[in-house]
Amino acid sequence: MKELFNITPHLTGDGFTMDLKTGVVDVPDENGGYIISTSMGAGKTESIKSLIRHKYDSGILYCVDTKDELNKMYCWIIDELVNDNNCGLKYDDVMIVSSDRDFQYQLLQYRDNPEMLMTKKVILITHVRFWTDLINYFLIYNPDKNEEVKPFDGDFAKLMTRDDLRRYVVFDETPTFIKPFVEFDRSILGVFSKMNGEGKITCMDKDSIFAFYDRFIRNTQLDFFSDIYKINRIKRDVVLGLIPKYYDSWMMEGGRKVGITFNPVDICPDNVDIKTHVLIFEGAGDILFRGSSCFKLLDVKEKYNTVTEFKQVEFGLKRNRLDENKFGSFLDNVAKLIDIPSLVVCWKDVNGNDEGAGVSSYAESVRNGLLERKVNPEMFSVTYYGASDNKSTNQYREMKQIILCGDWNLPNTEAAKIRKAYGTRTDSQDLKDWYFAQLITRIGIRKHVRGEAYTVFYTDDFDFGFIERMDSYFNSNKLMPRNPVIHEDWKAKLEGMKIRSNIKSEIMVLAGCDNKMQQAIVRGKEYKREVTFSDLKWLGITRSRDEKDKYKALVGCLKKIGIFLEIVSGTKKSGVNTA
Repeated sequence: MKELFNITPHLTGDGFTMDLKTGVVDVPDENGGYIISTSMGAGKTESIKSLIRHKYDSGILYCVDTKDELNKMYCWIIDELVNDNNCGLKYDDVMIVSSDRDFQYQLLQYRDNPEMLMTKKVILITHVRFWTDLINYFLIYNPDKNEEVKPFDGDFAKLMTRDDLRRYVVFDETPTFIKPFVEFDRSILGVFSKMNGEGKITCMDKDSIFAFYDRFIRNTQLDFFSDIYKINRIKRDVVLGLIPKYYDSWMMEGGRKVGITFNPVDICPDNVDIKTHVLIFEGAGDILFRGSSCFKLLDVKEKYNTVTEFKQVEFGLKRNRLDENKFGSFLDNVAKLIDIPSLVVCWKDVNGNDEGAGVSSYAESVRNGLLERKVNPEMFSVTYYGASDNKSTNQYREMKQIILCGDWNLPNTEAAKIRKAYGTRTDSQDLKDWYFAQLITRIGIRKHVRGEAYTVFYTDDFDFGFIERMDSYFNSNKLMPRNPVIHEDWKAKLEGMKIRSNIKSEIMVLAGCDNKMQQAIVRGKEYKREVTFSDLKWLGITRSRDEKDKYKALVGCLKKIGIFLEIVSGTKKSGVNTA
């Protein structure tokens, strides 16, 4: 069976055209990172299936959020492509890497022979695995048989400019939960440290790092990875090889834990022409990826064609101090609203009683309360904010209305993670708008039947500006302009570093007029900056004489965090770099 939404490959290159429910998206032939913003329910997953059908010979990496969705795609590939005599894709051409017990054989194969991935035409993994396993083995496709592909050395610019990369790296939905490749207690750095001739603590050479690790850490509770599988042994070697690169910045950081985290922005390095298409299919990409420095937005003009009415309901509840009488009265009112299929969304917990992941007694009490009020159980479902079914699911598509029971905000730290991961200007309000756009489109809006009417009930504690933005987004297909919020994540990171106060102040001045330096500080990436003595004087960073040696402490400190400042002779002020 052909897909519901077929792509049309370009005859001129690796680009293709998607004809979706909501409009046409043209993916250019030019390699690069792209956000494909289609709206929810527009047919993106069906289009991805069509891409796999047309382009499997080119090498495809498919990444999705959950094991359930991963398994569905794998089964579709086997049923519809491998078992199709007219399709050239074979069973051994496809590899799923999943901890699901149905795929234990493939997982064991991968763990003891991870290099085998590079010969597979189609690889399927979860978002989390992409960042926590051997990223170069996922990306490289059919390398020269005479070439030994070495474990990843952390150089993304070198990796992403290889000619033998898979042509398509596909993320179905946005990876928002990005785990560290490795994380360990900061005290372990002592094992990899030595005293130099000046009495300063520095990093050992690589050979010593491996030797001391073998002597003091291997096969203990502190071991980064177990020896059981080959993949773990390789991952451990990768970490040990990267310790000299990260050591200085780790030593300057505060906090108990240190580690290495790879982010989406890393696979689209600045000023590098990557040799593949990195495609993030995100229904509300226009909200989430505001101001991305490395991903180009491919959008549709009309995301929604239904009529969505927003109606306020009386609330009066406090999450941290729930009044049982008011709770009962509120449920009375909610019960009266449920005369058509409804999705009820509430807080996960109240009174500070968080029971852990996947458990919500409060949501259960809401459900039971509605049943006690004789509401037909076939007419409603209850979920809570932050549950796994708030996005990436069709299970509520027959619901005609959604009832939002209590305002809910995501912490500022979550928006900061998005900014760091994707090089965006996303603030906490953008993140909230994106989350609720995902949530609201769980109901029938996602079917995109022109003119059909749906209702969003919201409690009176929601901010009117937020409701106004949602109304504009769903009914006018417009993002309302907002006053920009200035985020200075780089300052927060510098403030947490163990740097002499006078040097830290000078770094603040240097970075304050250089956006690229700010981004490098946030991401922990290398950056080179050239300045003259005149530049430094203009910025107020002065010494008794114009000599490089006088700036040794500043240059040395910057080097430890990956900023390479070169002071060159000259009197002409080069200006302020805000690119």
